[in-house]
Amino acid sequence: MGKYDVHIDMMNRRSSHTLILEQIKPESYVLEMGCYTGYMTKYMKEKLNCCVNVVEIDEQAIECAKPYAYNAFCGDLNSDEWYGHFNLNRYDYILFADVLEHLIDPLTTLTMATELLRKNGKVIISIPNICHNDIIIQLFHDRFTYTDLGLLDSTHVHFWGLADFARFVESAGLKITRTETVKMPTQGTEQRSKFKVNEDLLRLLKTRQNGEVYQYVFTCEKS
Repeated sequence: MGKYDVHIDMMNRRSSHTLILEQIKPESYVLEMGCYTGYMTKYMKEKLNCCVNVVEIDEQAIECAKPYAYNAFCGDLNSDEWYGHFNLNRYDYILFADVLEHLIDPLTTLTMATELLRKNGKVIISIPNICHNDIIIQLFHDRFTYTDLGLLDSTHVHFWGLADFARFVESAGLKITRTETVKMPTQGTEQRSKFKVNEDLLRLLKTRQNGEVYQYVFTCEKS
């Protein structure tokens, strides 16, 4: 599979993309932030008959997305150029699928996006859970190891736990109205320990309510 070959499998309940897309109503007006090659864009256009505007920084990737987008803007979400391009529009849904953790100032970006919501519009966000048990095990061994993909992707510059993220979206003028999760078992992620883990620690970690949450998917509305 090539770098830009990504596909949507709506039967996969362990995918944050599935949990996001199943919330989108047909014929909605959508702004997709960081659309990459447009695999979600394609689904929303072809299966849901949505009108989708997209923002993506990768020039090659956005060329793949353009056939499925009503309006495509190639630019950096860390700047405000995308906002100037779309600020006269109002959307039923604004999507940040695994995007905010890569931004230098995600609060400013999210706050600007919130201004573009229609009445009763929704912002749907997926993020990795930095509080997964596998991360805690790494910290227990005095390690904080970045990987190419996953919870500690080397391109991530922000991390949140459940309580932190609720406060974060409140600062952007939003409230969380729905929370869903993608789970991965302890010692089942790319951050699993290469060392023998203390059995007492494992038993304790497995009592944590959200310890095996790999990703959160939050649905937010204006507060």
